[in-house]
Amino acid sequence: MTDWLSPETLQALAANDNDPDGVVRIPSPEKLLTKAAIHRLAIAYRALLPCSRRGFADLLTDIVWEFDGIVLDCEGRSIDQLSICVDTVLRTDEDPSNSWLGSFLRFAVQHPRQAPQRRTLPRLRLLYLALAIRHPTVAARVIA
Repeated sequence: MTDWLSPETLQALAANDNDPDGVVRIPSPEKLLTKAAIHRLAIAYRALLPCSRRGFADLLTDIVWEFDGIVLDCEGRSIDQLSICVDTVLRTDEDPSNSWLGSFLRFAVQHPRQAPQRRTLPRLRLLYLALAIRHPTVAARVIA
């Protein structure tokens, strides 16, 4: 693991995220659906996740819905973050304990063997969005 992705470095970067510009752009599928992006995203969440996996959906909902800025998709279209249903994206009706989160977080220590499947894109977008809202500097490194 490189030094710039260490948990200590991520914590330091997160601590310096006090001046977001109020605009979050979700990256293109080509950038999110890579082994490197999912590995870095997992590292960031493993280092910065302040709750259990059962409280994860509530945390994401709070972050996304309380954001007082502009969310843009990769083509520059505005997204109403209040229209994002975290439970639907995370499929909590099928997996109420968010057991997939444990599998996702394992990518922080085990490199994924293959690129994420396209069907995981809504989850990856949501994870990126919440990270970009709370810690934009760290999120920028996910897709670097």
